[in-house]
Amino acid sequence: MKKGLIIGKGWIGEKLEKYLITEFLITTTKRISDTENCISIDFDQKDFTHLDINQFEFIVITIPFGKRNTTEELFFRFDNLIEFMGNYNKQIILISSTGIYPDSNQIVSESTYSDSELNTPYISIENKVKSQFPQTTILRLGGIMGDNRYLSKYLNLNREDLDEVVNHIHYQDILAVIKTCVERNLISSIYNVVAPLHPSKREVLEFQLNQNLIQSDIKKGKTISSEKLINELNYLFIFENPVYFKG
Repeated sequence: MKKGLIIGKGWIGEKLEKYLITEFLITTTKRISDTENCISIDFDQKDFTHLDINQFEFIVITIPFGKRNTTEELFFRFDNLIEFMGNYNKQIILISSTGIYPDSNQIVSESTYSDSELNTPYISIENKVKSQFPQTTILRLGGIMGDNRYLSKYLNLNREDLDEVVNHIHYQDILAVIKTCVERNLISSIYNVVAPLHPSKREVLEFQLNQNLIQSDIKKGKTISSEKLINELNYLFIFENPVYFKG
């Protein structure tokens, strides 16, 4: 069985471990270990446990690098991560975000914008990892939903921005896409991982709150395309429509 390392046993990392463990030997990392196959590592601290990283045939990095931290804090975190990984030269999958794309009213693919047009800190961290590990495949996730995450938990119909389309992804599709990448040993690629249908927030909320299926006359905002993922990986989404992501 292939041996894999999941760096960051958070909401997605924990689900990914349970999903992969039937077919792969999985080790995880967490700030404070909670199981036998989990290693305590805090990449926000300089002093961390070293590990024979080359025993793993693939690594999935799920450590967040969004706007909740300063760029300086994130650089420190990922410098430590890069030091931890040393000269690792096998498959790496880095979980990123479609938050990397600027606001617009157009369809956005992986190649729509140049690096200089993409949002920091996302592009800075992506490039930092790629510069050290050019074999890295980057998965840019839309808004993660499913299980206890659904739009009506966070928004109601009194908001003013409900004509905006959603770029959501069900966590089960995230797990399946990662497994597909591992099985095919994909390297040096970038994919948007977003459900192929893009209802408005109003359409999603009306169904989740009132069980009403409606069609919005007006839709605004950027639409993140997953066509590259669908075409290159021949991927069939488990959950295509965010309207039905609740439950």
